[in-house]
This record gives sequence, structure tokens and C-alpha cells, in this order.
Amino acid sequence: MDTYIKASSAESNQATALSRFGRSGPIAGLAFVVLMVVGSMLIGDVPLPDAPAQEITAYLADAGRHTTNLIGAYLWVLGALAFLGFLVRLRNELRRAEGGQGTVSNIAFGAGVAFSAVWMGAAAAYAAIPYAIALRGASVTDVDLVRVLPPLGRLALLLGGGFSGILVILAAAVVIFRTAVFPKWLAWLGIVASIALLFDVVYVNITPFWAWVGVASIVMLVRRGSSITNHNIKELS
Repeated sequence: MDTYIKASSAESNQATALSRFGRSGPIAGLAFVVLMVVGSMLIGDVPLPDAPAQEITAYLADAGRHTTNLIGAYLWVLGALAFLGFLVRLRNELRRAEGGQGTVSNIAFGAGVAFSAVWMGAAAAYAAIPYAIALRGASVTDVDLVRVLPPLGRLALLLGGGFSGILVILAAAVVIFRTAVFPKWLAWLGIVASIALLFDVVYVNITPFWAWVGVASIVMLVRRGSSITNHNIKELS
């Protein structure tokens, strides 16, 4: 009897630990979305490439905007790291359902790591000028740097972030269609998001990817909650 109680207690503790770990991935996904949205509003507060020279000169002398840009860059980096937490959970779920060597799941994971790395690099490009002026005391007077470096960050997001994000979504959709590891409407939403990303890359708008990650995170949380409830019902019965 004591052995049975200890075994049941051990299983319960293990289930609790797994549930906590299971929640961390989707929570990281939601944190990623929030950090990216807020970070974009802060880091993107720079003059457009075709802005008048007077406007860019005023920006170079605006310490407040430099601080805002740097905060946005740090939020982007934190968001990219949070995305890795979501990505690990996504890969585990997909690979468990896919079985075998998990080829498609590994493709999704690799593309997600590339997405995170590109996003950090883009943050550095955006924040290079504010960092040099605010934290290194550099005297930056060349307005062309403002016309080039932030667009370089946008280009990195266009070529690297956008298409690696599409690959993450499409790989996940393939496994979902094959195995129904998640609701199939999530895969269809991924298809729509991927198509939207193909059109939105012209404007460097990554919003469809953020939206898919947010929805997928909520699905994971709900799915985890249902699994825990079913486990508790089985224990009581």
C-alpha cells in the first residue's frame, strides 16, 4: 500500500513538473510577441531614409530618441531569446507526433534558430548609431548613416527573418496536417500567414508571423490544461 502511494505521489510530482515545463514554452511565445511589438515601436523611432537632412540632423542630437531606440533593441533581443523557448516546445511536440528522425520538425527548429539570430542582428543594425552616440560618446554627423543602417536592419528582417519565419510555419503545418498534433485550423492559419508574409515582405511587416506564434502559444496552453485535467480525472477514478 505504501509503495502504491509513493508511486502515485511520484507520478503526480512528475506530472506537475512536466506541466510547469510545458507551460513555459507557450508563455515564452506570448512574451516574444509582446516584446517584439513594444520593441518595434521603440526601435523604429528613426527618420525614414528619404527624410530631409535637417530632420536626420535633429535626430542625431536627440538623446531621448537614442535611449528609446536602445531600449527597443534590448527588447528585441529578449524577444528573440524568448522565441527560442517557444521553439523548443514546438519542436518537441512536432517531433513526438512525427516520429522517426523528425526531419520536418528539425527543419522548423533550424529555421526558428535562424530567425532568432537574424532578429538579433537586425537589432544591432538599428541600434548602432544610438549606441555609438549615447554610450560611446561618438560624434556622428553623417546623415547617410541614418539612411543606411536602419534599412540594413529592415533588409535583414526581409531576407532572413521573413523567409525563415515562413519555413517555421510551413514545416509546422506539414506535421499538423499529417498527425493532427494540433488543430488543423492552426495549420491553415499558418498557410494564410505564410502567404501574407510573402506579400508583406515588401513592407518588412512580420506581423503575420507574430500573430501565428501568439495563437499557437494559446493553443499549447489550452492543450496542456486539458491534458492536466484529464490526468487528474484518471487519478481520481
